[in-house]
Amino acid sequence: MGFKQGIRALLSGMALVAALHAPAAVLDNLYQVQLTQQEDQSRDQALREATVVMLQRLAGQNVDLKHQAIANALKSPQELMSRIATAEGGQLRIQFEPDALGRVLKQSGQPLLGPNRPGILLWAVEAGELGDRLLSPVAPRALLLKQAAQHRGVALSFPLADLQDLSLVSEQVIRQASSEELLEASKRYPADGTLALVAGGSDENTELQWTLWLNDQHQSGAISGPATQAADELMQALAAQVFAQYAIPAAATGEHAEWRLHVQGVDGVGAYSALLGMLRRLGTQQQPRLLSIEGDEVVLQVSFPGSEEQLERMLGLDMRLQRIEEPVSEPEPAPEFESVQTEPTDLPLAELDPNAPESPVAEAESAEMADEEDSAAPDVAATQQPVEPAAPALPTLYFRWRG
Repeated sequence: MGFKQGIRALLSGMALVAALHAPAAVLDNLYQVQLTQQEDQSRDQALREATVVMLQRLAGQNVDLKHQAIANALKSPQELMSRIATAEGGQLRIQFEPDALGRVLKQSGQPLLGPNRPGILLWAVEAGELGDRLLSPVAPRALLLKQAAQHRGVALSFPLADLQDLSLVSEQVIRQASSEELLEASKRYPADGTLALVAGGSDENTELQWTLWLNDQHQSGAISGPATQAADELMQALAAQVFAQYAIPAAATGEHAEWRLHVQGVDGVGAYSALLGMLRRLGTQQQPRLLSIEGDEVVLQVSFPGSEEQLERMLGLDMRLQRIEEPVSEPEPAPEFESVQTEPTDLPLAELDPNAPESPVAEAESAEMADEEDSAAPDVAATQQPVEPAAPALPTLYFRWRG
């Protein structure tokens, strides 16, 4: 079975194969919440707290918990869960059901953020008595930050801190939050955001100074408090910045804008199904529509409720999809004309010379032909039909698939 036949079969069966995840941008445990049940907290209260955390991961810190659909779900949160288990240390490990959450949030009309999220690369130093030192990814404070990032749905990662990194980034560069050096060093990593962090103080009173670069925006802040609380507050601040730039606005039926995507490099059914799986995570329940296939290029029509900038930003989270410029079509060559050899003619001079006076017979024939044409000509005003305006062309984006 050929490429086109395989794709047709895939579409007709409506069995879309899940795409392979790009490792830097997808949170595999997004729908799992782990928390400690407090001594004065009932099990139902703990489950509701976990549900609020889950809702905030998807719909932001300002999710409307008083909306009727969400309030009803919080009354019986077990209906949103597929598994409840007890982890080490008496913690509750709760697995949520994505479809059930999606139905509730769709009813509430909340903007949503899916599992594809921008990776944030952390350059951090710890302030000590002997001066600043780079924060090791296995240091207790780093592990606390990783745990808080997972809890708030932030895709946090650490640099390798090898010779190449150290040649560009020093402790002083991180403390000063020097954008030129940090952003240059971050280019070797598949991350969309860069975070500079200075951590000091004790576990009882931790002080965090942070600066985040995400796309064309720049944010800074300072946090103080117990270590666990400070780490969680930092990750909430980062999650808010991610949500502000990447959340897909809610749209009622029929409010989605239509877009045409030209994607080159789709060289097989596996690549095509992976592309479809990625497009389905754009926040719309409508299936991408296949318009054409030519060689390794497919043209798809997708629905998306946001702007072109938001669509490009969401598509850019998958490292396999690269935006390219619109191909320039080559002009068609001008037609070649053959030279015609004229032959001698025996026509009278009056017929060869356009300025020569016509004979009376020719004048009579011309007048008769003009009268016939006038009588045969239709009434244009009476026969002309109204022309329907052409449908506006869909906005088109061009990409290359590097799966």
